[in-house]
Amino acid sequence: MRRRDLVLSALLAGMPLTARAESEGLVLGAWRDPAGADHAGGFLPRDGRTPLDLKLAARAHGFAAHPTRAEVVVFGRRPGWEALVADLARGALTHSFAPPEGRHFNGHGLFAPDGRLLYATETRFEDGAGLIGVYDAADGFAHVAEFETGGRDSHDMRLAPDGSALVVANGGILTHPDAPRANLDPAGMDPSLVHLDPRTGRQVHAARFAPGMNRLSIRHLSPIPGGTAVAMQYEGDETARMPLLAVQRGTGELQPLDLPEHLRAACRNYIGSVATDAGGKVVAATSPRGGLAVFWDLGGARALGAVRIDDVCGVAPSGRPGGFILSGGQGALLEVDARRLVPKPLAGPRGAWDNHLLRVG
Repeated sequence: MRRRDLVLSALLAGMPLTARAESEGLVLGAWRDPAGADHAGGFLPRDGRTPLDLKLAARAHGFAAHPTRAEVVVFGRRPGWEALVADLARGALTHSFAPPEGRHFNGHGLFAPDGRLLYATETRFEDGAGLIGVYDAADGFAHVAEFETGGRDSHDMRLAPDGSALVVANGGILTHPDAPRANLDPAGMDPSLVHLDPRTGRQVHAARFAPGMNRLSIRHLSPIPGGTAVAMQYEGDETARMPLLAVQRGTGELQPLDLPEHLRAACRNYIGSVATDAGGKVVAATSPRGGLAVFWDLGGARALGAVRIDDVCGVAPSGRPGGFILSGGQGALLEVDARRLVPKPLAGPRGAWDNHLLRVG
């Protein structure tokens, strides 16, 4: 484990959470406070209280919430060398775990529906292969299996709506921890959205865009009724006209969503996160480069509009149909109704928010 790269360091060991967790409606996220310290935790949008506040050594990225007990796993930013496990009910960190030698976490993971296993996206940095690491949540998160994803740069991951498959975004980017933010082989990119059998890792299906769109990295996912919403980032000319959102129904082909050109162009070929509302009818996507959050009506197959928020990236359902919580790297923390498009400020932690939010309960 490399100290210079460690995202969540041993300095966290034994550090208490600030209060007993209240998981109903809790929104998890990561932020950097005005003094420059990194945090991960949760706040309650209804009143702004922050019952969870973990002080970190560096930036966190994604979260995995246990489906049946008050437990959450925090992943660091890629390349991640350690993940933290927090018991939300007791308000305490329990332990940490690391990937096997020669692998690093890619910032995202999820639990199996019964909570027994945790799946984490990883990279084998010897050859850049994308992997899913499988960890036993009932045995201290011991590493028990490993699946190849059939591509490079496995990043976000979701369960298929019926729970039958792991849906994995292979971003297609060759990386190495010695140059963690560099695309080492842009011409050789081959992004894909793959469905894996969660028991065996067998690839059930793979979907790709046309060969000429091979630099369109598939990054983040959100479940929708009967399928998956897909968000992309283009590893090429910012002015190129590329689709940035798509949907997949079942194991069908990737169907790009036709955003109005002024919104698509304003996103500067980069979507940072995507979420679906509580009613399963509206998708929100954020572009930190464009300072824009856009909303799409799945039933009407049309854009509802957008709101401008500096450096916006984090997005999660608010719990109300059409409602979303949004956070930005310049400190914004807002609730937006996708049909009214009037941001409402929320109380909560103050600081520069990182990439993702996750609503628990």
